[in-house]
This record gives sequence, structure tokens and C-alpha cells, in this order.
Amino acid sequence: MSRWSRLLQPGERIVWEGRPAPRAFTFRNWRWSMFAAAGLLMLLLLSKGVWLLQVDYVAGRWWFWAGSTVGAWIAVGHLVWARLEWEQVFYLLTDRRLVAVSGVLGRRCQELPLTELENVEQFAQGAALATVKFAGKRKRLTLHCLEHPQLLLGSLSPLVETFRLKNSQPGGSVKGI
Repeated sequence: MSRWSRLLQPGERIVWEGRPAPRAFTFRNWRWSMFAAAGLLMLLLLSKGVWLLQVDYVAGRWWFWAGSTVGAWIAVGHLVWARLEWEQVFYLLTDRRLVAVSGVLGRRCQELPLTELENVEQFAQGAALATVKFAGKRKRLTLHCLEHPQLLLGSLSPLVETFRLKNSQPGGSVKGI
């Protein structure tokens, strides 16, 4: 029995499955870390200046600890959280839909039926790495940091064309594939 059997509908088959690249997924928001590190440095410099003035009320110190806690979370905490989340992120392409499973504290399952797929955008992050965004009529789905995204897109194109022919919709191609 497949580990995906509880996610699949009766008669549905898996065409492609994948996961994000671990380092790329973990560090995809690296700009936040750099911004927070600069903010922590500024906070440290400001705190030294304020404490030299001998501020006598409690508010003079609580903002430093609050700011340090928020800054540390943004600088390092979200990277640890993303690494923990990576272990729970899986992507599936079936003959009927795209599925993204994720979540650290609880399982979150997002899906986009292929019949609703309207647009595909690929954002290259390296030679064989990309983030692929799918847009449907009412839903959006983003697959972060895919290694060899052409394998997914190559498997997706014939499925979308099959759905377009079955439903005989004019203008049968999806933008971006």
C-alpha cells in the first residue's frame, strides 16, 4: 500500500512526486535573516547608548528584550522552523490534481484540480532549481525549491492537454507550459 493512499481519490494514480531541495527550502527567506541581523546590531548599539543615560524606569529595558527576541526569531528561528517544516513537505502530481502536503504542528494539504489550472509560472533559482507557481480559477498553489522542475512540467503538459480535449474547451493550452 502506498504512503499516499489516504490522499488519493478512488481510481487516481500518481504521475510524479517530489520534495523541495533541503538547503534551498530552508534558506529561501534569507533576506529576512540579513535584515534582522542588521536590526539586532542597531538594537545593541541603541541599547548601549540608552543604558549609558541611566534610564531608571522598566520600559528602558523591556523593549531591548522584546526587540532581541523578535530579532532572534527573524534572524535564526525561522530558519530552524523551515528546516523542521522541510521534513514534512511533499508534492504530488496525479492524473487529476496537484497536491502539496506540509506543516510542522499539523498536516496541511493543498490541492489544485487540473481542470481548474489556468497559468503556470516558473521562477528559476539555479541551473536545475526553481519555484513553480500554479494559478487556477479560485486557487493558487506554489511548489517551492523544486529540483529539476522540468520533470514535473513535462509530466503535467500531456495531462492538461488531455483534460482540455475531454472537455473540448477552446483555447486549450495553459499559459506557461
